[in-house]
Amino acid sequence: MSTNIFKINIEFDEYEIARIPYSDEELTGLRKKYNSTHSFFRNREFIYVSNKEGDESLSFGETCRLKTYDESEITSSLLKHIFFRTFKERFQSIIPLDFYPFRIYSTQQKDDLMVDLLPDGLKGKLCYKKLIELQLRLFRPDHNPFFAFIINIDRNWTLSKTCLEIYREGFDLIGKEVLHSIPLPGLQNVLAPDEELIGVVISISENNAEIQTNFGIKKYPLAELFLRRSLVNLQDYVAHFTTEETSTKIFENLKLKRTEYLSAKTNYEEIIKVADLFATTQNEEGVKAPYLYMNKDGFCFTISNTPLVFQNKFQLKTPTFIFDYANNKTENSNPDRGLNNYGPFDSYSFDAKQPNIIGICHKNNRGHFTRFLSSLIEGLPNSKYFKNGFKKKYDLRDINLKVMELSNYSNVEIDKILTLSIDKPNLVIIEIPSKFRKLKDVENPYYLIKAKFLSLEIPVQFVLTDKVMSYDEYILNTIGLQIYAKLGGTPWVLPTSRSVDRELIIGIGHTSIRNNSYKGNEQNRVVGISTFFSSDGQYILSNKANDVAYENYFGELLNNLNDSFEKLRAEQAWKDGDTIRLIFHIFKPIKNIEFEVICKLIEKYSQFRIQFAFVTISKTHPYKIYDLQQIGEGKFKKGIYLPIRGANLFIDESSCVVQMLGARELKTSKHGSSSPILIRLRLPQGEQNKVISENMLFTDLSYIVQQIYSFTYLSWRSFLPAEQPATMLYSNLIAEVLGKLRKIESWNPSVLNFSLKRKKWFL
Repeated sequence: MSTNIFKINIEFDEYEIARIPYSDEELTGLRKKYNSTHSFFRNREFIYVSNKEGDESLSFGETCRLKTYDESEITSSLLKHIFFRTFKERFQSIIPLDFYPFRIYSTQQKDDLMVDLLPDGLKGKLCYKKLIELQLRLFRPDHNPFFAFIINIDRNWTLSKTCLEIYREGFDLIGKEVLHSIPLPGLQNVLAPDEELIGVVISISENNAEIQTNFGIKKYPLAELFLRRSLVNLQDYVAHFTTEETSTKIFENLKLKRTEYLSAKTNYEEIIKVADLFATTQNEEGVKAPYLYMNKDGFCFTISNTPLVFQNKFQLKTPTFIFDYANNKTENSNPDRGLNNYGPFDSYSFDAKQPNIIGICHKNNRGHFTRFLSSLIEGLPNSKYFKNGFKKKYDLRDINLKVMELSNYSNVEIDKILTLSIDKPNLVIIEIPSKFRKLKDVENPYYLIKAKFLSLEIPVQFVLTDKVMSYDEYILNTIGLQIYAKLGGTPWVLPTSRSVDRELIIGIGHTSIRNNSYKGNEQNRVVGISTFFSSDGQYILSNKANDVAYENYFGELLNNLNDSFEKLRAEQAWKDGDTIRLIFHIFKPIKNIEFEVICKLIEKYSQFRIQFAFVTISKTHPYKIYDLQQIGEGKFKKGIYLPIRGANLFIDESSCVVQMLGARELKTSKHGSSSPILIRLRLPQGEQNKVISENMLFTDLSYIVQQIYSFTYLSWRSFLPAEQPATMLYSNLIAEVLGKLRKIESWNPSVLNFSLKRKKWFL
């Protein structure tokens, strides 16, 4: 398995470097006087100095001797500064976008995908360029540390014309979002200017624009502004320069052209070329040799142009799906086949065997809607996957269905329906038009209706009018699965490990709420969702804490855990002395607050032996993995070089990357490739090391990775495995919906802590 990681070769274990006691004034003064030749960076109480091309007779402070890997933070800073200054020497015409992560645009014309599509007046002005990014990491496999660069390739839009230029061309800027370009002080021609999205143009006069910002109306020179490079803005600009028809054709051609560059094979080959560019040099005879990066203090290194190949991996197994409490009814590969053969896992204990369901549709669509409902409930006789329909597939005795019409999707109409309903339904199925997706949350009937029914503790299944008009067995099968889960059912579970330990897996969800993305926007991160699962994947409950900023969330989580602990202790008959294993799935760590919270929980429940693990699960990371033996799946060879689902590499003792969408999971060859997820075991740092003993930590990374992989088969939004485990998927779905619903004036989220807390109302 190959990667996008390129080792940095350092031939010494110690090095000398000058340093000066730190002060703000000293650092500012040194940079102002010597920045053209020296690098100065702070680490704790010292300023460290790297002489790249200055006078060697100059001395700064004291010279100290450091170990290359013991003082890894200082070594890392030194590597970044030497690399950056060397790059500026070698490629003087390229201005980097950022110092770290180091990012540049390719200057080669062939790397601009728009150059062959645009008319002459726009070539080189509007570009879709290759973006190259390098990140530095320290790796410690088998206690043999080394640094490496992680290289990634992306493509971004650039538009070099200022708003003044396009305004003079007659382009209408009113109502357009704009960026303010700000040169960084003292770094002209060293780093690209900083850009900030500031707001919307509301008027223009005398080459100045009034902008509606988060700080009120502000005036800026048009020469300092650039059009926000959104697809809508760029299409409008090209249409102004040409015609609307030509613009549409240009962007359609770009979409086709992008397909090739999205593939894992092309991405890998581009990364190899970039690595070779940074790692090697050629003499006059064209012979390649490693390029030596060095400063005048004797610190030097080379970069490998061959990506690292990791061997430390293990075989992830597709879980067995279980459909009865005795574990006799099982299916090894396809949960849908198991449902068709055995019915749902909780068939004998499911308490809504004869659910009351209300179907609501627009009066103009009643004929199509009733036909859809009939097919959903009774099935499609000639189909493969949905022959028996929802009622028989999920082993229900009957379904009490009542269809009701509305003339519009207002609260008044919904209230009429509720008034006419004699019995409280277990579920409501509502047909809605797809145009609702374009409306703002606060005025969107989708959220208004959802808030109305959830407030009455009634889960809702929305179905788009397009699907009602034209459905097939796959659509009906997926909707049936979601409905059963929303009714509180458990379609299938997973095998549990044979262990005397009690185990809970807890997902912590999040979403970001903000009015806009402009500078100065106050971002309100809604966190407060914890979903609890047993080790066999049964959804136990969800608890909603108060909506608080993430920094305050773990304090709120303690109350949440206390409440849930009491419920689960009673339900599962925990005994004094039992080992309770808690595995938390979170989206990012925050200092050591998580560990402080768990310590308080351990103190309160001292009658149990509590072990725990905090695990972050993320798609936002730089790692890629490639299988050079993968020749592609199917007739059109989709997914060349893309590893199969479940392929994995252990980056270090606490980190593993896992490919969740492999070549087989890609729908077509046009879908390019997919990045793996990064699973990282979070360990206590600093003072927390003294408080938390090793026997309190659960650190079996292989076990955790397999469990997360297994939990991706429990989404119940679909029969296909997801990229995220159900713990994170459910928590994030709940948090996202709550973030939308909190804008609805009458919404009260506390209702979710009652009968809905064990139902998957959020799917």
